[in-house]
Amino acid sequence: MDQQRPKLADVAIAAGVSRATASRALNGLPGTTEAVRERVRAVAAELGFEPHAAARALATGRSSAGRTERIEILIVDADPNAMSVKPYYGRVLTGALRALAGQNIALEVRRVDAPPASDDDPPFGRVLINMPLAAAARMRRARTIALGETAPGIPYVAPDNDGGGFQAADHLVTTGRRRVGAVFGPATPCALERKAGFLRVMAGAGQPVASIDGDFTRARAYAAAKELLAYNPQLDAVFAACDVSAMGVLQALREAGRRVPDDVAVVSFDGSALAEMADLSSVYMPAEDEAASAVRRLLDPALPHAGRLPTTLTLRGSS
Repeated sequence: MDQQRPKLADVAIAAGVSRATASRALNGLPGTTEAVRERVRAVAAELGFEPHAAARALATGRSSAGRTERIEILIVDADPNAMSVKPYYGRVLTGALRALAGQNIALEVRRVDAPPASDDDPPFGRVLINMPLAAAARMRRARTIALGETAPGIPYVAPDNDGGGFQAADHLVTTGRRRVGAVFGPATPCALERKAGFLRVMAGAGQPVASIDGDFTRARAYAAAKELLAYNPQLDAVFAACDVSAMGVLQALREAGRRVPDDVAVVSFDGSALAEMADLSSVYMPAEDEAASAVRRLLDPALPHAGRLPTTLTLRGSS
């Protein structure tokens, strides 16, 4: 009997649209015109199509138990001030809210020091940030997508971190910087990808890099930059793995009497408002688009996999 029940694919074929468009039309999601929505719904009624309970919950914003459905953004970050001092998270929230506009779905943000040991109250959908590979599998009771590559089988959306690191290094090499230091990030996929792209260019140019791994905080980057300057007072360029780290690097350079960019060029990664305010050359990553794409995929798994989003180096006065 179930085999004869109309499926979403049948509705899409009969209405002359893709499966993803049919799903958006039936669930009232953005991305379809009113005419398309009416046609798809008419075809669905004619065929006797009944959407899955989860899809009905999305359309009404409520689960079978009467609770408002929610999407959770789960952030693993040991910094208790992370939400206020790291612009990336604010940009993620902006993108997620953009994708949920007009939907009766709650957005919940949870920052934890370490991955949760259990998943007792899974939401309808979950966005993972900085989730270690070993812990990601525990988060699969809900529809799950990660910002950055995690465990096999979990879809992800991420910027082209490797390409962005490549652009930053290429800029420093082609502008004649020869004594280069770097404050990289922690051992997360995004930070390791930026590091790999940067070092690939420097190795190809035959240039050594004095580097220290940081943690995407200003304080750690400040201490790391002072250490780099003590090791090589004649550094003429520093790459910081994020804009927050760059603030610590700039402070250390000012205190050492090194002029930016005359003595030392500084290039960062993120392209946040911090970079614009500090006149900082930075690799722009579309964090808002990244988060919006992730949330839309939670709402409609039939949407194509976004994968990697392009990054672009924006040059300003620091280099």
